[in-house]
Amino acid sequence: MLYEKFVECLENDDKPNAVRIALDALETGKVGIVELYNELLMPVQNKMELEERRESVAIWKEHFRTSVVRTVIEYCYPRVVNEGLRNSFRTGKKKILIFCPAEEYHDVGARMIADFFTLCGHQVYFLGGNTPPEALLQAMVRLRPEVIAMGVSNYFNLVAARRTIEDVRKILGNEISIILGGAAFKDNLSVVKEIGGDYYVDSYDAVVRISEGWEDHETGI
Repeated sequence: MLYEKFVECLENDDKPNAVRIALDALETGKVGIVELYNELLMPVQNKMELEERRESVAIWKEHFRTSVVRTVIEYCYPRVVNEGLRNSFRTGKKKILIFCPAEEYHDVGARMIADFFTLCGHQVYFLGGNTPPEALLQAMVRLRPEVIAMGVSNYFNLVAARRTIEDVRKILGNEISIILGGAAFKDNLSVVKEIGGDYYVDSYDAVVRISEGWEDHETGI
């Protein structure tokens, strides 16, 4: 019911009520942050990306609806940080750099995955979409992350993703863990390994599973 109401507001271009529905559910305890992301925000975002690929929605509508999802995510962020701090004392926590490669503008999914890693207590740096190679290089040199996570929604960006992974390993070495996610991999998970990734994530459960067993190098396939 929550999902249906939220989608109805989006289809009616009603941002205030869409945001109110999502946040009321969170504030009243009907859902937690993980449930809000997994059962509402991620399905809505996936639906929008599918509609866009089918060209069944105007670009301005997709941008508008994405702004609604972003608003809810930003409201949740203080809660995400507080929960992450409570989990940061656990062993196995990593410094993680999360981004989308050049020409990949759909970064909301990557942002939600970034919040999931933050919830698990990791030190997360989210760079956003369309990250130029030179900017990524500067970030890697400055931050020296132990894990790289990259979101790719558009299949046409897989070539750029492969090139980015090659560059990452040249700079940080083959021991760096590389996580991939996004619609470009969803229907063909074998691509994760083919372009050099170690893990595939699409949910909070996947993030938890990876966080609890980095040494296994499972892709979730």
